[in-house]
Amino acid sequence: MSKPLKAAFFDVDWTLYDHSAKQYVPSGIAAIKKLQKQGTKVFICSARPYESLKNFGVFDLGIRWNGYITCAGAYAVVGNRVVRKMAMPIPLIRQLIDVTDELGLCVQLVTAKKRFLTLPSNEYAFDYDNYYHDRCLVVHPYSSEEIIGVLVFAPEEYDAIIAERVPGFHFFRFANCGVDLMDHEHRKGDAIADILKFLNIEKKDAIAFGDDVQDITMKGEVRTFVCVGNGKKEALAAADFISPRIEDDGIEKALKGLGYLD
Repeated sequence: MSKPLKAAFFDVDWTLYDHSAKQYVPSGIAAIKKLQKQGTKVFICSARPYESLKNFGVFDLGIRWNGYITCAGAYAVVGNRVVRKMAMPIPLIRQLIDVTDELGLCVQLVTAKKRFLTLPSNEYAFDYDNYYHDRCLVVHPYSSEEIIGVLVFAPEEYDAIIAERVPGFHFFRFANCGVDLMDHEHRKGDAIADILKFLNIEKKDAIAFGDDVQDITMKGEVRTFVCVGNGKKEALAAADFISPRIEDDGIEKALKGLGYLD
């Protein structure tokens, strides 16, 4: 008989989705379906924005997600209810666009459900897209939309230039030509805490799965932070439990090993 579990949170890239095999791991998806059938509420917890998750097929897996966290914790939804939203100041966004336009850098601006580019894709954006398969096609100027996520397509040498000319941003570089900018650090753990509070679920009744540095903030907000075996060394070191690698059925084996699935 499996132990009861009220909420479970899952990162996408390299946790549910294996980029080497270019697929969602079938055993992981099946395990989540079984978990939900037992009464556990299941949530996506990703750095990707909503439109990216939609295009990436997250909502076409046959799982009726109870909600989702996007932009690494900047936005969280339970059912149709928004429980967390971190919008950035309009003047700061305008200042950034002035500088990046001058530098010829393409920037992706993210709203709650949509995203757009400030300039047409360039070689840096193509480099990013070739790895993440996350092409954004809409291009138009910024016109005071409520922005919760900013992705600059540029190599690392531009970080210092942007930081000097546009003070007030926190930088999180996660790709050769991809860096997220935010006025306050986005933390997945904070969004998880907001969801659990909204649902009146104690953290001892929740679990979270991840693989990367941004996933570490999940730890302490749930009973068990599980890092899949292919995770980055920082996430592995922080994990409460290390599962087998993603391609070795890590999600399923962790849930069974921890007693949440028979």
